[in-house]
Amino acid sequence: MATTGLVNGTLVSLYKDVSGVLTKFANGTSADFSITKDTIDATNKDGGAYKEFLVGLTSWTMNFEGLYEEDGSVTGQSPKEVLADLMTGALITVVMTSNVVGDLKLSGSALLTNFAWNAPVNDVSTFTCSLQGSGTLTVAVVTV
Repeated sequence: MATTGLVNGTLVSLYKDVSGVLTKFANGTSADFSITKDTIDATNKDGGAYKEFLVGLTSWTMNFEGLYEEDGSVTGQSPKEVLADLMTGALITVVMTSNVVGDLKLSGSALLTNFAWNAPVNDVSTFTCSLQGSGTLTVAVVTV
């Protein structure tokens, strides 16, 4: 049954899909998604004092923040695995969802474009990564 009312952000995570098996990015503290629709300036002399636009290309990104753990095998996709995907330029399938039947599920192929590791004094080490969507974003609902 789909989540009702306001959605607790704790429910929503970022996953890497490997052959249909979703592996959560380890120790997540935040995940975000953004989609942008470009416009093409079609202003012409017949438009009077107003600009006119056509719909252009669509692009999407996902970002992730998490606590750094050397071995993420217990909790999911480790920072080392994320960094390895970035270094090889691997096109990976990512999914952002609560994994609750009936809830929104965003998925598509993406390239990792950024990885950052933060190691402050007397605090938990964290990491962040950014993903650039490549191709179509699938907007669906969780079915199983």
